[in-house]
Amino acid sequence: MRRTRKQTRRLGVMVGVAASLLTAGVSRAAVDNDVFEGFVRHIVQQVDRDKAEFVAAESCTTWFYEQLRRTPRAPAGAYRLSFAAGAPASISCARQYPGIDAARAAFAKSQSTLSLSLTFYQLALVADRDDDERYDAVELRDILDSLRVSRWEREDHPRPLARLNGAFDDAREAAAFTVLTDGMEMLYRKGYRFTRVDQAAMGRVTGAS
Repeated sequence: MRRTRKQTRRLGVMVGVAASLLTAGVSRAAVDNDVFEGFVRHIVQQVDRDKAEFVAAESCTTWFYEQLRRTPRAPAGAYRLSFAAGAPASISCARQYPGIDAARAAFAKSQSTLSLSLTFYQLALVADRDDDERYDAVELRDILDSLRVSRWEREDHPRPLARLNGAFDDAREAAAFTVLTDGMEMLYRKGYRFTRVDQAAMGRVTGAS
Protein backbone atom coordinates (compact mmCIF):
# COMPACT_ATOMS: atom_id res chain seq x y z
CA MET A 1 0.00 0.00 0.00
CA ARG A 2 1.46 3.37 -1.04
CA ARG A 3 1.63 6.12 1.56
CA THR A 4 0.68 9.67 0.81
CA ARG A 5 3.27 12.40 1.40
CA LYS A 6 1.29 13.53 4.44
CA GLN A 7 1.38 10.03 5.94
CA THR A 8 5.08 9.73 5.24
CA ARG A 9 5.81 13.05 6.93
CA ARG A 10 3.68 12.06 9.93
CA LEU A 11 5.50 8.74 10.22
CA GLY A 12 8.84 10.55 10.04
CA VAL A 13 7.79 12.89 12.85
CA MET A 14 6.66 9.98 15.00
CA VAL A 15 9.93 8.12 14.46
CA GLY A 16 11.87 11.27 15.30
CA VAL A 17 9.90 11.82 18.51
CA ALA A 18 10.36 8.19 19.54
CA ALA A 19 14.09 8.40 18.90
CA SER A 20 14.32 11.59 20.98
CA LEU A 21 12.45 10.01 23.86
CA LEU A 22 14.64 6.93 23.71
CA THR A 23 17.80 9.04 23.70
CA ALA A 24 16.55 11.11 26.62
CA GLY A 25 15.66 7.95 28.51
CA VAL A 26 19.11 6.47 27.98
CA SER A 27 20.74 9.75 29.00
CA ARG A 28 18.65 10.01 32.17
CA ALA A 29 19.36 6.39 33.04
CA ALA A 30 23.07 7.03 32.64
CA VAL A 31 22.84 10.03 34.96
CA ASP A 32 20.85 8.07 37.51
CA ASN A 33 23.45 5.27 37.52
CA ASP A 34 25.99 7.84 38.71
CA VAL A 35 23.84 9.22 41.53
CA PHE A 36 24.94 6.73 44.21
CA GLU A 37 28.62 7.06 43.39
CA GLY A 38 28.49 10.85 43.23
CA PHE A 39 26.43 11.16 46.41
CA VAL A 40 28.64 8.94 48.59
CA ARG A 41 31.78 10.57 47.17
CA HIS A 42 30.43 14.01 48.12
CA ILE A 43 29.67 12.82 51.65
CA VAL A 44 33.00 11.01 52.12
CA GLN A 45 34.95 14.08 51.03
CA GLN A 46 33.20 16.05 53.74
CA VAL A 47 33.75 13.25 56.26
CA ASP A 48 37.48 13.45 55.58
CA ARG A 49 37.45 17.21 56.22
CA ASP A 50 35.39 16.72 59.39
CA LYS A 51 37.81 14.05 60.62
CA ALA A 52 40.76 16.39 60.16
CA GLU A 53 39.02 19.13 62.16
CA PHE A 54 38.02 16.61 64.81
CA VAL A 55 41.60 15.31 65.14
CA ALA A 56 42.99 18.82 65.54
CA ALA A 57 40.41 19.81 68.16
CA GLU A 58 40.72 16.55 70.09
CA SER A 59 44.51 16.68 70.10
CA CYS A 60 44.58 20.28 71.23
CA THR A 61 42.04 19.67 73.96
CA THR A 62 44.31 16.92 75.27
CA TRP A 63 47.34 19.19 74.89
CA PHE A 64 45.71 21.95 76.97
CA TYR A 65 44.78 19.45 79.66
CA GLU A 66 48.38 18.26 79.79
CA GLN A 67 49.57 21.83 80.19
CA LEU A 68 47.25 22.17 83.18
CA ARG A 69 48.60 18.87 84.59
CA ARG A 70 45.14 17.31 84.42
CA THR A 71 44.08 13.92 83.21
CA PRO A 72 42.95 14.21 79.56
CA ARG A 73 39.24 13.72 79.24
CA ALA A 74 36.55 14.36 76.65
CA PRO A 75 33.75 16.91 77.21
CA ALA A 76 30.85 15.53 79.23
CA GLY A 77 28.26 13.69 77.19
CA ALA A 78 30.46 13.49 74.08
CA TYR A 79 29.86 10.76 71.54
CA ARG A 80 32.90 8.48 71.47
CA LEU A 81 34.78 8.98 68.22
CA SER A 82 38.55 8.97 68.06
CA PHE A 83 41.02 9.49 65.24
CA ALA A 84 43.74 11.06 67.40
CA ALA A 85 46.29 8.36 66.59
CA GLY A 86 46.86 9.92 63.21
CA ALA A 87 47.03 13.53 64.40
CA PRO A 88 50.17 15.44 63.33
CA ALA A 89 52.48 16.18 66.27
CA SER A 90 53.33 19.61 64.90
CA ILE A 91 49.91 21.18 65.62
CA SER A 92 50.42 24.52 67.37
CA CYS A 93 47.47 24.45 69.73
CA ALA A 94 48.35 27.67 71.53
CA ARG A 95 48.28 29.50 68.21
CA GLN A 96 45.19 27.73 66.91
CA TYR A 97 43.03 28.19 70.03
CA PRO A 98 43.15 30.98 72.65
CA GLY A 99 42.68 28.50 75.47
CA ILE A 100 41.25 25.23 76.63
CA ASP A 101 37.65 26.43 76.51
CA ALA A 102 37.97 27.32 72.82
CA ALA A 103 39.57 23.95 72.11
CA ARG A 104 36.81 22.11 73.94
CA ALA A 105 34.14 24.07 72.06
CA ALA A 106 35.81 23.23 68.74
CA PHE A 107 36.05 19.60 69.83
CA ALA A 108 32.33 19.42 70.63
CA LYS A 109 31.35 21.13 67.38
CA SER A 110 33.63 18.99 65.21
CA GLN A 111 32.35 15.88 66.95
CA SER A 112 28.76 16.86 66.16
CA THR A 113 29.40 17.68 62.50
CA LEU A 114 31.41 14.49 62.00
CA SER A 115 28.62 12.43 63.55
CA LEU A 116 26.09 14.07 61.23
CA SER A 117 28.22 13.43 58.14
CA LEU A 118 28.75 9.79 59.11
CA THR A 119 25.04 9.31 59.78
CA PHE A 120 24.24 10.80 56.37
CA TYR A 121 26.71 8.36 54.83
CA GLN A 122 24.90 5.54 56.61
CA LEU A 123 21.58 6.69 55.16
CA ALA A 124 23.09 6.82 51.66
CA LEU A 125 24.28 3.23 52.08
CA VAL A 126 20.98 1.99 53.50
CA ALA A 127 19.09 3.46 50.54
CA ASP A 128 21.02 1.13 48.23
CA ARG A 129 18.79 -1.78 49.22
CA ASP A 130 20.49 -4.50 47.14
CA ASP A 131 24.05 -3.25 47.73
CA ASP A 132 24.87 -2.98 44.02
CA GLU A 133 26.36 0.52 44.45
CA ARG A 134 23.70 2.24 42.39
CA TYR A 135 20.20 3.55 42.98
CA ASP A 136 17.53 2.03 40.78
CA ALA A 137 14.35 4.00 40.07
CA VAL A 138 12.61 2.83 43.27
CA GLU A 139 15.63 3.38 45.52
CA LEU A 140 16.18 6.82 44.06
CA ARG A 141 12.55 7.74 44.62
CA ASP A 142 12.67 6.48 48.20
CA ILE A 143 15.85 8.31 49.23
CA LEU A 144 14.57 11.54 47.68
CA ASP A 145 11.28 11.11 49.51
CA SER A 146 13.02 10.23 52.79
CA LEU A 147 14.94 13.51 52.66
CA ARG A 148 11.86 15.38 51.44
CA VAL A 149 13.67 16.32 48.23
CA SER A 150 11.36 16.84 45.27
CA ARG A 151 12.24 14.88 42.14
CA TRP A 152 12.92 16.46 38.76
CA GLU A 153 9.86 17.87 37.03
CA ARG A 154 11.40 19.71 34.10
CA GLU A 155 14.64 19.40 32.18
CA ASP A 156 15.96 22.69 33.56
CA HIS A 157 15.58 21.55 37.17
CA PRO A 158 18.69 20.27 38.99
CA ARG A 159 19.33 16.56 38.60
CA PRO A 160 18.83 14.13 41.51
CA LEU A 161 22.54 14.09 42.40
CA ALA A 162 22.62 17.88 42.77
CA ARG A 163 19.47 17.73 44.89
CA LEU A 164 20.86 15.03 47.19
CA ASN A 165 24.19 16.78 47.58
CA GLY A 166 22.32 19.99 48.34
CA ALA A 167 20.19 18.24 50.95
CA PHE A 168 23.34 16.98 52.66
CA ASP A 169 25.01 20.39 52.59
CA ASP A 170 21.88 22.10 53.93
CA ALA A 171 21.39 19.57 56.72
CA ARG A 172 25.03 19.86 57.75
CA GLU A 173 24.90 23.65 57.74
CA ALA A 174 21.77 23.63 59.91
CA ALA A 175 22.90 20.66 62.05
CA ALA A 176 19.53 19.14 61.20
CA PHE A 177 19.78 15.69 62.75
CA THR A 178 15.99 15.31 62.65
CA VAL A 179 16.13 15.26 58.85
CA LEU A 180 18.32 12.18 59.11
CA THR A 181 16.41 10.39 61.84
CA ASP A 182 13.11 10.96 60.06
CA GLY A 183 14.60 9.88 56.73
CA MET A 184 16.14 6.72 58.19
CA GLU A 185 12.87 5.83 59.89
CA MET A 186 11.01 6.21 56.60
CA LEU A 187 13.46 3.91 54.80
CA TYR A 188 13.27 1.30 57.55
CA ARG A 189 9.48 1.33 57.37
CA LYS A 190 9.83 0.46 53.69
CA GLY A 191 12.06 -2.52 54.46
CA TYR A 192 15.51 -1.01 54.00
CA ARG A 193 18.22 -2.23 56.38
CA PHE A 194 21.84 -1.50 57.36
CA THR A 195 23.51 -4.61 55.94
CA ARG A 196 26.89 -6.25 56.50
CA VAL A 197 28.05 -4.71 53.23
CA ASP A 198 27.00 -1.29 54.52
CA GLN A 199 28.76 -1.92 57.81
CA ALA A 200 31.98 -2.83 55.99
CA ALA A 201 31.78 0.34 53.89
CA MET A 202 31.22 2.40 57.02
CA GLY A 203 34.20 0.75 58.67
CA ARG A 204 36.46 1.69 55.78
CA VAL A 205 35.45 5.34 56.07
CA THR A 206 35.79 5.54 59.84
CA GLY A 207 38.95 3.45 59.95
CA ALA A 208 37.29 0.82 62.14
CA SER A 209 38.11 -1.99 59.72
